[in-house]
Amino acid sequence: MAGSVHEGPEYGIGDFVLLHEISQDAFMENLKLRYEKNRIYTYIGEVVVSVNPYKTMDIYNQTYIDNYKGREIYERPPHIFALADSAYKTMKRKARDTCIVISGESGSGKTEASKIIMRYIAAVTNVGGRKEVERSVV
Repeated sequence: MAGSVHEGPEYGIGDFVLLHEISQDAFMENLKLRYEKNRIYTYIGEVVVSVNPYKTMDIYNQTYIDNYKGREIYERPPHIFALADSAYKTMKRKARDTCIVISGESGSGKTEASKIIMRYIAAVTNVGGRKEVERSVV
């Protein structure tokens, strides 16, 4: 996906809201298809559903960061970076704290998701501004 803007139909439906049939079977079938195609993220509106791939995936590198930084959530295929960027932009725009709720069963990847989000926020944060804050505190 790195560098691609959209997913084709062979990856299923990227947002469960757009499913033609709303049923548990349709939901699970779409989730399974996306998982088999290494698409571990799917939206339900502005919520990101993730499936723990139980393997290392090269979808968190600088290319992906650049592809999601400053974009609207639906401009790129579903990804945790889109959610993180949306929360970051909201925090900056409203000048208020923002939170992301991460929920799931034991072993589902909640800790890893938290780390991925924090690495993304660190990567897109204005480095010059951070240095200015550090300098004024000292």
